[in-house]
Parts: sequence; structure tokens; C-alpha cells
Amino acid sequence: MMRMLWHKAWIETRFRTLLPTFMILFMLFQLHVKGLLQITNVRLMASLPVFWLIAPLVLAGCGIYTEAPFRAVKGIEGSMYFTLALPVSRRLLLGMRAAFGMLETGVFIAVVCGMAALAFPEVRASVSLTDGLKYWAAVLVCSTAIYGLSTLFSTFLDQQWQVLATVATTFAVRMLTGDDGFAAMGSSSPVMTHAMPWTAMGISAAFGLVCLAAAVKVVEARQY
Repeated sequence: MMRMLWHKAWIETRFRTLLPTFMILFMLFQLHVKGLLQITNVRLMASLPVFWLIAPLVLAGCGIYTEAPFRAVKGIEGSMYFTLALPVSRRLLLGMRAAFGMLETGVFIAVVCGMAALAFPEVRASVSLTDGLKYWAAVLVCSTAIYGLSTLFSTFLDQQWQVLATVATTFAVRMLTGDDGFAAMGSSSPVMTHAMPWTAMGISAAFGLVCLAAAVKVVEARQY
């Protein structure tokens, strides 16, 4: 049963990282052509966090509604009720889906970083392997805040509203607090400071876990 759940999650989410992968690599290529692909480029480090958050945003929940990626209609599987009718608890179902989506997010970050290092000599020259691994860990942990929030919204909103609500909430909190929560994935990331942003990582992980716990409560209580 667990293998089937993971396979079903893979079938329904396998193409969702293609867009953010293309967007990040295209941005890096444009900067490479212009000779601006430098870690000290303020514009680059300010833009990267926004692109990193696209993957956890669209992978969150990953398939309770079996929505098709990049479409505001029901997915071609049309299997939401089949999924919910499987002989597993809703808590386990959401947990498996959330774990698989987070795994995909981690692989996505690693693949994009690896491709950037292979394709662009500026990246290899300015980022050591150690700092690269620290950066991967920081981006992954910090993305759990967006992942948890989007997962929570996915339990009671359609995909298009899930995405819009997550983006709106994220930027509203950022504006109200005046704190750049993206800095740990950009200007304050390990490739810049050579140190782990533990505070930002801890806050992000705690917020993500709270949202996931709330998502479990909603899934268990809701009538689909």
C-alpha cells in the first residue's frame, strides 16, 4: 500500500518541478551571458529565494485533489475519491503525500544546484562544495514554511486558490513584519556568510510543522 501511495504521488506530481527548474536555470543563463553571474550580485541573491519557493508551493499537499499541474481544473486522473477510499487513515495519507512532496523539493534543489555548478564556471569558482551543501540544507529547511502553509491551504482550497492564498499570505506577513524572511536563501545564505542561518531555519521549520499539524486536523474533519 505504501509503495502504491508513493507511486501515485509520483505520477501526479512528476512534472511540477519542470517550470521552476527552467525558470532558475534560464535566469542564471541570462546573467551568465551578461557577465553578471556573481555571488556578490545583489539582484541575483534577492531573486533566488522567490524562485526556490515555487517548487514547494506547487508540490504541497501533492495530490489530495489530484489536480493537474499548471491547470485550474480537475486532473486527468480524476481519482480524488479513489485516493480517499484507500484503506489508510487520512492522517497517514496526508503524511505520505507531504513527505513525498518534501522529498521531491529536496531533490529539485539539489538537481538545480548541481546543474548550475556544472553549466556555469562562475558558480564552481565562487561556491565550495561545503558551502553548496550548507546552502542546499538552508534552502530546503527554510522552504518548509511555505510548504506547510501551502499544504494547509490545499486541504480546503482548489489548486489555483491554494497558490494564490499562499503567495498572498507570504508577502502580507513579509510586509507587516518588515523582516526579509527570504534572506536565509539569498543575501544571508551560507554561500554569502559561510555559516548556517539557524534562527531562520528553526522558525521556518517550526511554522511549517504547525501548518502541517493543522492540515491533518482539517483533512480528518472535512467531508469531501
